[in-house]
Amino acid sequence: MSIPTRIAHYLNSLTIRQRLILGITLLHGLLMSFLVIDLVARQGNFLRHQSLENNSHLAETLAVSSVSWVMADDVVGLQEVTKSVARHPHVRYVMLLTPDGRVLTHSDQRHIGQHAQDNTSRTLIGRPPQLVVLVNNDALVDIAAPVVAGAKLIAWARVGVDQTPINSNLRSVQLQGVLYIVFATALGYLFALLMANWLTEGLNRLAKAFERVRADERGFRVDTSRHDEVGHLSEGFNRMLADLETNEAQLIELATTDFLTGLSNRRHFIDRMEDQLARAQRSLDLPITVLMLDLDHFKSVNDTHGHATGDAVLRHFARLMQESLRKIDTAGRVGGEEFAILLPAADAEAALSFAERLRHTVATTPLIQDGQPVPVTVSIGITTMLPSDASADMTLGRADEALYRAKAGGRNRVEVANPTA
Repeated sequence: MSIPTRIAHYLNSLTIRQRLILGITLLHGLLMSFLVIDLVARQGNFLRHQSLENNSHLAETLAVSSVSWVMADDVVGLQEVTKSVARHPHVRYVMLLTPDGRVLTHSDQRHIGQHAQDNTSRTLIGRPPQLVVLVNNDALVDIAAPVVAGAKLIAWARVGVDQTPINSNLRSVQLQGVLYIVFATALGYLFALLMANWLTEGLNRLAKAFERVRADERGFRVDTSRHDEVGHLSEGFNRMLADLETNEAQLIELATTDFLTGLSNRRHFIDRMEDQLARAQRSLDLPITVLMLDLDHFKSVNDTHGHATGDAVLRHFARLMQESLRKIDTAGRVGGEEFAILLPAADAEAALSFAERLRHTVATTPLIQDGQPVPVTVSIGITTMLPSDASADMTLGRADEALYRAKAGGRNRVEVANPTA
């Protein structure tokens, strides 16, 4: 007798009570496995994406901080910048390479002055000056950022970050997930024992609720008015679903929020802009404006007061922005010290008035750090969202051009883009 035939014979030999217990337990175990696998996969993707973004930021920071030292051929200064970046958690190595592959500085001083011989470094020779992801796997993320003086590539800033902590975190989450599946399956078995003598109607209602969860439906609850086994199982299902919704909400917040300022991250802000652009294209009379904001001389704040103070300045500025917004407005961090604000139902005149108030508030409200004021100013570019814009990036491009004019015009000022430009 073949194995499938034996299984079919075994299932046919079960009583209705046993079939109920077996079926509900398997359904509960499969559902928990699906949910845990889905959540673990989402967290893994988020952690790897966050690590890639953080490493890109470190490489770009190293590149910007190294320009003057590379031009001055100051090895001591370059070594100090390298040590500063190497102190970040999980950084495996930091180096600066000339365009032909010679090591200007390295977190391991034995490599200084030598020509890099590894194949990864050689791939940088002859590359155009743009951010390059050299390695991105479960063990290491290695990113190189160009060090540019004017339009000339003078070096490559390369940072390698160890992925072992992320993998360790994911293994821990996976182990917890397995334990949760085992616990949830055991709990499902206990529930099945209680429900074995219950009516088919109650079973069908709960089975349909599980299917709705598997179909990614949320926000509903099953009836718990009965005080028998079905009622108890319904309460447990509702608690499980509430926990699931809470965990998913936390994951969504992590994926859409900038960890430092609490504002929308760039991806989420662009999504909100795309929604508003669709509204503008449906209703031509709906004015929508976008502001690009950049903190003036932010690098000097980091250089003078340290990166901790720089982070405090970013949080301080984000708080001032949030206090100035309406409920329908959206503020996001779209770069290191670059921010953007979306103002629905606001024309260019209203946006200009808002921007001037915010600029004045920032200029007159310095951050108090260790009892000392840290002055902050902001330059702002404004543009109106046009129904003819092909994408949110086109709108942001105009606002960025206006911001550039504000910077070029002396900073701590507001410029409005010409919508026909």
